[in-house]
Amino acid sequence: MLSAGILSGATLRAGIAHPAIPLKAAGAVNRLSKQIRHRHIQAATREQQQATNVARLYARRIIELASAAAATKLATTKLESSVAVQTPKEWKTENLEENRRLFGESISSLGETKLERVWAAGSRICSLALLASPLAVLVPLAYISGDESRAAHYAWEYAIFAVEKAGPTFIKLTQWATTRNDLFSQTFVSKFARLQDETRGHTWKESTQILEESLGKGFEDILEFDENHYQSRSNSVDPIGSGCIAQVYKAKLKKAMSMYPAGTDVAVKVTHPHIVDKVCVDFYIMNKLTSLLEKIPRLSLDYLSMKDSVDQFRDIMLPQLDLRVEARNLTRFRRDFADATQVSFPAPIPGLTTMNVLVESFVSGKPILDFMKKAKREENEELATIGLSTVMKMIFLHDFVHADLHPGNIIVDRNETARGKPLRMNMIDCGLVVEMGEKEHENLVKILGAFIKRDGMLAGQLMVDTARKCQATAMDVELFCKGIQKICDDDEDQNFLESVGDYLSDICYLACLHKVKLEASFINAALACEIMEGLASSLYPDMAVQKIALPMVAKAELMHRFKL
Repeated sequence: MLSAGILSGATLRAGIAHPAIPLKAAGAVNRLSKQIRHRHIQAATREQQQATNVARLYARRIIELASAAAATKLATTKLESSVAVQTPKEWKTENLEENRRLFGESISSLGETKLERVWAAGSRICSLALLASPLAVLVPLAYISGDESRAAHYAWEYAIFAVEKAGPTFIKLTQWATTRNDLFSQTFVSKFARLQDETRGHTWKESTQILEESLGKGFEDILEFDENHYQSRSNSVDPIGSGCIAQVYKAKLKKAMSMYPAGTDVAVKVTHPHIVDKVCVDFYIMNKLTSLLEKIPRLSLDYLSMKDSVDQFRDIMLPQLDLRVEARNLTRFRRDFADATQVSFPAPIPGLTTMNVLVESFVSGKPILDFMKKAKREENEELATIGLSTVMKMIFLHDFVHADLHPGNIIVDRNETARGKPLRMNMIDCGLVVEMGEKEHENLVKILGAFIKRDGMLAGQLMVDTARKCQATAMDVELFCKGIQKICDDDEDQNFLESVGDYLSDICYLACLHKVKLEASFINAALACEIMEGLASSLYPDMAVQKIALPMVAKAELMHRFKL
């Protein structure tokens, strides 16, 4: 009662009029309040726990994404590193321009004064004119008499003889011409194709003199020449083949040399006498002639880089006159294709290589011409794939291209040491190579990559940007790029590497029209593609070039760290 009175009094003093609350009801209110407060705390705790869990999941996801990104970056880095390992080490260790200049100066035989050079050039021009003079009579007679006449036969025979007598420069140009069915008639190609296999050589007496000067008078104690090619009447040895630079004999080692035991079959290559003089004078004349033609305004030949192409041809032709350079080329090709089971190159024999003599391992097999004439479809497809992939690797990955791959320089055999004994291409006569250097190779990959991807605008702009000098106006550049794009659009069903000849003719026409100077390295690489593409098409007309080329281009772009 006392408690109730107190409560009533307190209530009255506060001025609040409501009935007194029993003590039991007050306890229930307190318990309910505690329960509500407890539930609020539990709810807040659950929300906090959920927020913590979400944060943990988010953090875990971020970590997973970061790990995936790191793994992807690592994989990409490893891939790029694996490609970077294949970067030619010569890019970092050799100065190509300086090497070519020094070699040209060391091998040139033109003379030191301008008078000596002019005299040498004049004498050479007179001898070439005298050599060609009978054609002034034979060609009109052949035209009047008809293609099947005796006069026509004599005209072709003398033309072949004249090219052989003219020397290595003209033989090389003719060999190249016989691979361009798109530029020359079928009759021309078939008649001069003989020069791909065999050219007129020199005498055994001249060979022995060169062998004695190079290997010493005791060279017969080292080499035993093949008896099957020995002529007892003349006491001479016949060569098994003759090219424009040298002729080749078959022999055996009489004693062990390095890793090669006695009795090993070898090929002995001996250069033709006096070829250095002829080649140096020929390039001097061609250089002056193309310079003169490029200066004639209305011809617009400056934009075809004729002089640059002649200079580049000279730079890759002159080293071929020194057989020590060919030995180094063979060593590098064997390094570049060390893991290949279907491509091979002869091995130079250490200690038996000089400027005028090269002794290398002998290659047995069939000329690829035999397969082009008659062979199984499966074999031809396999050979076409081998040849095309090899050249694409040379161009895009190795920057070291065999520039003399006419059919006479490819011999086919079977690799007896590989599983299944697959067909193998043996590439010989490796004195003539194309090497561009890192910057020019990068430009080439960009341009060819743009063509293959049918981005004509980019390809055209790259050709303008990479030219050493360009006289084209902004309007000419724009029209040139649009013309290149139109070429790509018109040939929708074809890929650049499947129709290089057609593309190149159109590109040269646009370059002349819009005064855009083309780089010689692009032209020469495109021609190398065209020659092998023509050979592959002869073997297997249904060859899909881009299936082989596109992966090579992608690897080359990675090698140069391009964005794919």
